[in-house]
Amino acid sequence: MSEKIHYLLHGIQDRYNALYQENIAELGEQDIVVASIGGSGQSLLGNILLELGLNYADPYIDALSADGTSHPVPAYADYRSRLSATDQNTWLESDQERPRWPRFVKTHLAPEFLTPRPLLGAWILIRDPRDSLYSWCKFRTDFAKDPLDLRSRTFEEWLEQPGPTGINRLDDWSSFYEAWGSALPHFQRTTVTTFEDLKNDPVAALQKNLNDLAVRAQEADITRAVDRSRRGLPRCWGRRAACAPLGRDVAMRPAAGHRPVHGPRGCPVTRSAEHVPARRGRAT
Repeated sequence: MSEKIHYLLHGIQDRYNALYQENIAELGEQDIVVASIGGSGQSLLGNILLELGLNYADPYIDALSADGTSHPVPAYADYRSRLSATDQNTWLESDQERPRWPRFVKTHLAPEFLTPRPLLGAWILIRDPRDSLYSWCKFRTDFAKDPLDLRSRTFEEWLEQPGPTGINRLDDWSSFYEAWGSALPHFQRTTVTTFEDLKNDPVAALQKNLNDLAVRAQEADITRAVDRSRRGLPRCWGRRAACAPLGRDVAMRPAAGHRPVHGPRGCPVTRSAEHVPARRGRAT
């Protein structure tokens, strides 16, 4: 089997595992998918939504039900423990006050995987690829420790390896967000969040996002949820050595042969699209 096919099968399994395939059948007309490439900050966003008292589910580690509830799968307990609200997120028979709808559902899949389901909306989370791809690489090599990812000696080598769709990681990033940008008109409710806004001005960003999705939330409640989630960040990212801010350890080189990087309409990539991130040294 060729290396490309190895990566293709590995990548699709990573984003589209057996549990996720089962959970797709439970999605319906009151579900809003939260779409992002790995390393874009979805753990942070999901934890904020849970702290806000909203229903956020992770189909990669939870068993979803059509009635809006979800339950942790024991095999993924270590992954769940990264963030406090996510770790404590479970449904009890006595839990009557917690709202079930809309349910926010995490995905790293292109929209074509979800088109058979009558979804309510889409929330796109996007981060500068020079940060998100490095963070995703660190997760794959430091936390998941996948043997195929560990074959890359440097971050730059990892970028060039075929990813989930058989193309290099930067082209995969671009294709993912182009696909979701094109799919937005097919949903009743849509919004876009940049990780940069989520970090720098989270309350204002989330107020707009939730308003776009017709979800009511008070500013004071959002502020409290953000503060609680920020206090939990070391628990989430300390072990996975998340990407440091762009700076002296980043070497930029021309992106010869790469397509331009595009995000969804209204969500431009803020840094030059004519460069590819390259961190010096090994990826591990």
